[in-house]
Amino acid sequence: MTRIGIGLLCLLLSACGGGGNEDLKQWMASSSQGLRGQIEPLPQVQTYKPFDYQAYDLTDPFNPQKLQAGKQRNAANAPDMQRPREALESYDLDKLAMVGTIRRGGATYALIRTPEGAIYRVQPGNYMGLNFGKITSINDAEVQLSESTEDLNGEWVQRGSSLHLEEQGQSK
Repeated sequence: MTRIGIGLLCLLLSACGGGGNEDLKQWMASSSQGLRGQIEPLPQVQTYKPFDYQAYDLTDPFNPQKLQAGKQRNAANAPDMQRPREALESYDLDKLAMVGTIRRGGATYALIRTPEGAIYRVQPGNYMGLNFGKITSINDAEVQLSESTEDLNGEWVQRGSSLHLEEQGQSK
């Protein structure tokens, strides 16, 4: 049985190595005629020319003192960082709710509720919110504030915002 298997194997191998592939060799020869690979020449290497820096005596544009001087010019809109912070300045305005007003002795006060449920009485001149919001006026429907925020250039900008009276049964 093994002799027959070896004989068949030899027969198969001899069939693969025969000269019956002349047409394949002829097609390959005709297809490869006129084909020449071309490699582009390497680019010319330029010599390095060192740059002589001669601006040692000029002001460094990245000097932190120069940046601080620019910020101090716009100090008119900057909030007073030395004053003691008030209780409502630790909350975002979105978390606070105006729940009513009180008039006493000609002055109008607003009642502000914190997320914990505590009620604070505020008047114009008080501060609330994370952006140094100073209360400018109070009426029956809203509390108007002037906030100081720092823009991308580091300059302080004033912007107006308000806190509206929360309707009864409405809750944030």
